[in-house]
Amino acid sequence: MKFKKPKHVGWIIAAIVVVGFIGFSLIPKPMKVEKATVQRQLLRQTIDAEARMRYTDRYVIAMPSTGTIERIDLEPGDSVLAGAIVAFYTPPALDARQRSETLARAEAANAAVSAARQQLTTLQPLLEQNQRRDERSQRLLASGAIPKEQAENAHDAFLQTQSELEAVKARIKAASYEERAIRAAVSAAPGQRVAITAPVTGVILRRYEENERTLMAGTPIMEIGDRTKQEIVIDVLSTDAVKVRIGQVVLITGWGGEDTLIARVTRVEPAARVKVSSLGVEEKRVDVVAVLAEVSSVIGDAYKVDAGIVLWEKQNVVTVPLGALLREKNGWYTFVVEDGKAKKRSVTLGPRSALLTSVSQGLTEGETVILHPAEALKENDAVE
Repeated sequence: MKFKKPKHVGWIIAAIVVVGFIGFSLIPKPMKVEKATVQRQLLRQTIDAEARMRYTDRYVIAMPSTGTIERIDLEPGDSVLAGAIVAFYTPPALDARQRSETLARAEAANAAVSAARQQLTTLQPLLEQNQRRDERSQRLLASGAIPKEQAENAHDAFLQTQSELEAVKARIKAASYEERAIRAAVSAAPGQRVAITAPVTGVILRRYEENERTLMAGTPIMEIGDRTKQEIVIDVLSTDAVKVRIGQVVLITGWGGEDTLIARVTRVEPAARVKVSSLGVEEKRVDVVAVLAEVSSVIGDAYKVDAGIVLWEKQNVVTVPLGALLREKNGWYTFVVEDGKAKKRSVTLGPRSALLTSVSQGLTEGETVILHPAEALKENDAVE
């Protein structure tokens, strides 16, 4: 015996399929998100800025007196030794007035030497005193007798005095050289060739004159720099400069090599200058000076580098990218991925860098957070 299917069965099955499809389509799909893992690592807070190399011992060799300079064959980049002849010139016969003016310049240079030497006699015992204080402070710090800040202040004072002493020595050397060169011009016989010598061992940075011609006294001829005396000049905002302390570590990158070079802050200039930014905004800028731990043989004078002044660093810190954080009324929160769902988690933050922040409460190493969460994301939303 055969049974006939009811005619409406097919419609029922079709309706069930349609309802099932609609129901499936109404199930919310997981939201695609960008994720990051909470890590325990070194966190470093830095002031990042453009910087340049500067040779500290640099001397502009100028005409000691009016005369005819001979052709100069030396070129920028050539190395010279202290006392080596770099040029010849022939001074004219000096009349009484010219001779008096030239001797006055020599006396002025001599006075500058005397003043600098007087300053040197004051700074030398001060340097020794600050060095003893620094050494004593380091011993007391190691035993826990004084706070770290007090020891850092003592070390800063020592480095500052040391920097001032080196600057005074450089002024003495420059003024002494100028006096000798001027007196050589005065003592030369009419028509006699007078040699111009290098004041220091170094490299020719710039050549201002090349061909034979008559020059006035004081006209720059060339500039020589000592490659072994280098410093990094960092251009920072005045609001950042107040955070910088002498002795802080500076990380030097962007100089053309793969390694990160290490320097330390030796001086923060006391006066700011106005500089117009690329956006046309006037900014107060300050030069921070740092010295490399090892002299660079490849970074030349005025070469551009990138500098990061380390304000704070700590090992083994729980960190999270700044892009994972959201602001709320009483603090900060983030979305943590748990079993494929977004879970809101309040966090307590610590020091931060340009890209990361430390987390003292709310997150543990290995957890997954959502980066740049969309405004539509809510707690318990499915994510992938």
